[in-house]
Amino acid sequence: MPRVIFSTDVAIGLIDTHGGLSLSPVPFDVDHAFTTDAAVTPQDIDDGLALAMALNLDAAGMIEVVAIVPTYGNATLPAEMMVARQITSLLKGREDIPIVPGATSPASQTLHPTPTWFDEGTVRIEGPEGSFAAVCDNEGVALMRDRLRSARGRVTLLAIGPLTDVACLLNTSPKHVIRKIREIIAIVARLEGESLLVNGKVVNDFNFRIDPVGGTLLLGASEGAHVPLRLMSFELTGQTSQAGDIIGFDAATYPGRQPPTPASEASFQWLLKAAGPRNDFWSGIFGTLEGPFDQYALVAAIEPALFDCQAGLAYVQQCPFPAWSPDYPTDASGNPTQAPYNAPDNPCVDHGPANGGALSQVPAQLIVTLDLDDDRPLVRGTTGIDGNIPALDRPARPVTVCTDFASDFGRQQFEDLLKEWTW
Repeated sequence: MPRVIFSTDVAIGLIDTHGGLSLSPVPFDVDHAFTTDAAVTPQDIDDGLALAMALNLDAAGMIEVVAIVPTYGNATLPAEMMVARQITSLLKGREDIPIVPGATSPASQTLHPTPTWFDEGTVRIEGPEGSFAAVCDNEGVALMRDRLRSARGRVTLLAIGPLTDVACLLNTSPKHVIRKIREIIAIVARLEGESLLVNGKVVNDFNFRIDPVGGTLLLGASEGAHVPLRLMSFELTGQTSQAGDIIGFDAATYPGRQPPTPASEASFQWLLKAAGPRNDFWSGIFGTLEGPFDQYALVAAIEPALFDCQAGLAYVQQCPFPAWSPDYPTDASGNPTQAPYNAPDNPCVDHGPANGGALSQVPAQLIVTLDLDDDRPLVRGTTGIDGNIPALDRPARPVTVCTDFASDFGRQQFEDLLKEWTW
């Protein structure tokens, strides 16, 4: 029976800001001053549906939920803690499963130049002796470490939010603890050269975008510790959010538990009502309901054969220069000549002058190539003080990447599992 720990930015039912964007200087104006994301909107529902589904599977003896660690991301962490408690304790009556808060914000170096010492040496970010490990530990990471140490067998980590806490776990834990990780399954990454589209509209790889430093450190640390890493790419997870193949969470599609019980019906109705504002918001942009994303990681833990997964190499492509870089294009008076991250020669897919501001402000992308002979580095583009993501001095990271359903039958089985267990 799979044992899982959730690292999740669970936010179903919340009207809130994006937790990461509201706490880190992502957007820049023409004067190089950052602004925060103050937009209050209905937040993603997929983490909540994945958590409710997992708890139902746990009650049926099909999986064991070992711990739940909310992390900033879809919403602010304090609000997400309330959602996790609502689903776990109140809807499902599981007071025995610990819910402990993780990171409140991205790695502190996410969008700042790397500091240097007085003798011009760079302050090291990565590794157990680096600055990230020195400050990232928190109650949630400590809980994951303790649960891994005491687990009867190995445990799968479901990384369905920003990767900050899982990166911290790998950078701060002894080897005998890390060896208890069976696999990390993450909802992240795109195939090389591919756009991320929902009904023809470009979207971003949110879980990596929010903390590219944490995500990069996860890639480096997981390889060094020999932890298997399975990436559920957008080429797979985006399929059931497309018109014509949508699996939208509403009463017309999902039946709830059969036969229903008073407890199951109360849970199902709460989830339906909580999902309503987000579905209305999503429909106003994309013309359909929001399909599942994070539930792909959960299903991969229990039924991996439903998906077409293969060997690949993951790398981080940095987008053009931050506004503080000496390479940032300016005129003779030092005035900027282009919008940050939006250069005409931008190496990042979905960037460039033709795209909107939010997409252009993504500082880096996590990409998987299926070319196993690719011998280029893990981090590509300017690194260090100008590029803000450490080079790590590693080649591209071998991963398992899931890009499609294994068959039409696998696609149907996936939908059937969602409909049977999401309530």
